[in-house]
Amino acid sequence: MRDFTKVVLLAAGLLLLSGAANAQQSVAGEYVMQGKGVGPRDSAYSGTCTFKANDALYDVACYNVDTRHTYSGKGIRTGDHFAIIIGDHLKGDHQDSYVGEYLVTYSIAADGKMTGRWVHAVSGANGNETLTPKK
Repeated sequence: MRDFTKVVLLAAGLLLLSGAANAQQSVAGEYVMQGKGVGPRDSAYSGTCTFKANDALYDVACYNVDTRHTYSGKGIRTGDHFAIIIGDHLKGDHQDSYVGEYLVTYSIAADGKMTGRWVHAVSGANGNETLTPKK
């Protein structure tokens, strides 16, 4: 019984350590993007997203193949969640401003895949998006 308890405690400790390591891993890198709005006339879209670590934040660039447009912005990770705000890049307050803003929140899986929801700040259009790490 004592050996079983030791094995259980060791396994629990390893799980905690692996969870702590995953929570601190960077999401920097390139991802394949797939998404679709929830509106009846929304079509599926695809593209790529690149996240570059910048201190505790991320610089974000997402290219939509279907619209041939790049959206840029910032991202922040909290535990197993990652949130970005992106749009067209214009000069404004605080050195930069983004218009046509989209807020996207993702849940990060153990394999690095992200599933998320997005909303357009002005129109309220919204949808679902998946990011898969490029290999």
